[in-house]
Order: sequence, then C-alpha cells, then structure tokens
Amino acid sequence: MSRLIKATSWTSISTIVNLSLTMLQLAILVRILAPSVFGQFAIVNLILEIFVAFALGGISNFLIYKSDVDEKTSNAIYFLALAIGAIFSGLLYILAPFIATQFGYDAIVQELRLATILLVISSLSSQYQAVGMKHFEHQTIAQIDIAAKIGSFIFAITNAELELLCLVGAVVIYQVLRLIGFIIFLGKHVKLSHHVDTSVYKEAFSYGIFDFGSQSLNIVRKQLDVMILAITLPAAQMGVYHVVKQLASRPAQALQPVVGKVALPAFAEVKQVKQTLQRVYQDFYILQLFILALIYVPIIIFSDLVLVLVFGESYEEYSWVLSCLAAFWFVRVASSNLVGPLVQATGMTKRNFMWNIALLIPNTIVIYTSSQFGVLSLVASMAVFQLILFPFVSYYFIAHIAKVPFIYSAKNMAWIVVLFALPLIIFKYFAIPMIPEIFLVQEAAVACLTGIVASAVFLYTKGPKQSLIRVKGF
Repeated sequence: MSRLIKATSWTSISTIVNLSLTMLQLAILVRILAPSVFGQFAIVNLILEIFVAFALGGISNFLIYKSDVDEKTSNAIYFLALAIGAIFSGLLYILAPFIATQFGYDAIVQELRLATILLVISSLSSQYQAVGMKHFEHQTIAQIDIAAKIGSFIFAITNAELELLCLVGAVVIYQVLRLIGFIIFLGKHVKLSHHVDTSVYKEAFSYGIFDFGSQSLNIVRKQLDVMILAITLPAAQMGVYHVVKQLASRPAQALQPVVGKVALPAFAEVKQVKQTLQRVYQDFYILQLFILALIYVPIIIFSDLVLVLVFGESYEEYSWVLSCLAAFWFVRVASSNLVGPLVQATGMTKRNFMWNIALLIPNTIVIYTSSQFGVLSLVASMAVFQLILFPFVSYYFIAHIAKVPFIYSAKNMAWIVVLFALPLIIFKYFAIPMIPEIFLVQEAAVACLTGIVASAVFLYTKGPKQSLIRVKGF
C-alpha cells in the first residue's frame, strides 16, 4: 500500500468516526438542551476560531513546507508556537468579558475563559501534527483523533445538565486528549532541547504572516453570517440556525482535514515538477468531487427527511435553509478546498492573503444585505455568491499554480452533480410518495439508491476510478 493511500485511508476512517460521533452527539443534545444554549455556543465557537487562528500564527504548516528541518529549527518553531499560544490565551482571558458584552451574550464569559486553554493546546498540537504528517504518520494521528473524540463524546452526553459548559468542556477535553496522545506517540519526532536556530524565525514569519492572515480572514468570511445574525436574532433562533448550519457544514469540515492532511505533503513533494503537480491536483479534485456529491446531493434534495431524522419534526420547516447551506458548502469545498494545501505547499501564501482581503468587503455586503430579508434569503445568497466566485478562484489560484484550466474544473463539477442529482430527483417526485412513512423506510430507500448511483458512477465513468488508481501509485 502506498504512503498516500495509507494516509488517506486512516485519515478517512478518523474523519468518518469523528463525524458520526459529532452528529450523534448533536442529535442527542438537541433533544435535551434549549436552542438558546446552542446560540451561546455558536458565539463561543466563533470567538475561539478567530483566536485559535491568531494563536497558530500561520506557522503550523511551516515544518511541512521546509524540505529539510534539523533539530534546532524544529525546536525554534516549537517554542515560537508555545509563546504565541500563551500570549493570545492570556489576551482572550482578559478580553472575554468585553467581547461577550459586545455580542450581547454576557452569560458566556465563564465558559469562554475556560476555553482559552485551547489556544496553547492548539499551538502545540499543530506542531506535533505537522511533524507527524511530514513523516506520513497519519495512522497514528488518526488513532489519537478517534480516541480523543470518544472521550469527548462520552463527556458531552453524560454531562448534559451542565448545558453550555457541557459543549465547551467537550471541545476542551478533545483537544487535551489529542495533545497528550501526540506527545506520547509522536514525541519521538520532536527532540526538544534548549538548542534553537533563531535565524529561522524571519523565514517562518515571512511564510506564516500571509498564511495567518489568509486563515484569519477566511474564518471571518466563513463566520460572517453568525456575526451578523448574533446581533439581529434572539439566542433561541440563533441556536436553531447554528444547529442547522452544523448539520450542513460538518461533512465539509470533516472532508477538509482529510484532503488537507494528505494533499499538503503530496503537493509539497511534487511541487518542483509542474506536470506532476497538475496531475496530482486533478486526481485530488476528482476524488473530492465524487465524495462531496455522494454526501451533499442527497442532503440538498432530501433535506426534509434529513432534518426530521437527525433533529426531529420540529426542524422540518427549516428544510430549505438546510438545502441552501448544503449547496453553499458543496460549492465552497469543491472550488477552494485544495487552494490552502496548494499555496502552503508552494509557498504562495501571500496570494491567498490578498484574495481574502479582496473578498472581505463584497462578502460582508452580500451577507449583511441579504440577512435583512430573513435567514432563507441569507443562505440562498451565500450559495449563489459562492458559485459566482468559482471561476475567479480557479483563474487566480488553480490555473496559475497547478495549470489546471477553469473549464476542466467546471465541466467535472457539473457532470458529477447531474449524474447524482437526476436519479435522486426522479426518485423523490415519483417513488417517495408511494413509499409508506414508516420509521426509516423512506430514508433507507434514499440511502440505497444513493449507494447504487455512487457505485455506478465510480464503476462506469473514468474519472474517479482512474484518479484513485493513480493516487495509489503515488
């Protein structure tokens, strides 16, 4: 088995387990906790995402970017990450009351201060994970992730009475267990000592400043809807939106690290040979499209069944919101998920930074304006705006770096969506009405048809199968 296939297999297993446990945890807690608790958690999660980006400082992938890293360089980056994490952890602890007040959520201060420990933990974990990925220790990383998620899941479902503290505590426990596992099992690759090469800091900051800026702006763009709705919606409605958004975004957020952890070292290894980089990018793109269509096309078409199954009948009225959010995440991940690994592997982080700077204002205008007409208008506008950005992403990043033209990306996206959507749409309007509404019967029928369609696409079209064969030989 090739290193790439083994890495992908274990990362995929970890992702599937984590996604399953996350959605099961959400499905259980949404029936126990009040929607307002999820609204509070949405704000805590938003603040943490932004500060974690600051704490990572854009240098988390520097060790992968560097072809040769000696002990002194590794130590220098490790201690730099620790210092940055500690600084921003202290800063968030001090600013927590002020930030919570500005959002109108004074009740989250205690939990927000508890979560500041995540900044230090994330900074250290990112270094161990980067070293592990550089040595293709994806199996170990995946096993640690699974064990940490199980511990986090057990805490969450057995301590629901803690309400917001239950959700925040589960995140903290997951990250703590991950770091402990990394130190124990990946520590052999991190030989800490007082010997450091401070001369590397200039290069690390040069690499990291634009990567950090890109990640921070990307997070702000991704969470703009939450920022705006936190001001315009009461906590209970904010909680409902957060829950539906979690359902739509989780598959994408689960796929992103799978692709990132595998694509980044793969792109870094072949970046000097342009034709090889182009082929490897195309293979990753096709396989990613196949997986995204398998997950998101059924959610978009059968959003009502999905919501009732996961959250109960009280959420069925939000089916169009879920459909639009699922479409948004499908296009977003399909068009730009590989951009991050591509620019990080080739050192073109400044390009990504400038892109996010350019998009911040128009993205804010679209989200703010559409939010005035309601949540459905907001999510529909987000999906349309993301589709409009698709050719620009392709020309600015993919065609420039990997030499893959937009027509290639667009044609394959449209083709695979049609192959999945057409039979599912026919099934929804002509077969589903004849299937009795007995528990899980309709859902099982949709799942079976999706599996049949996916098998046919994989076996009888050249794209996914050939891409997988080539990736196996990497």
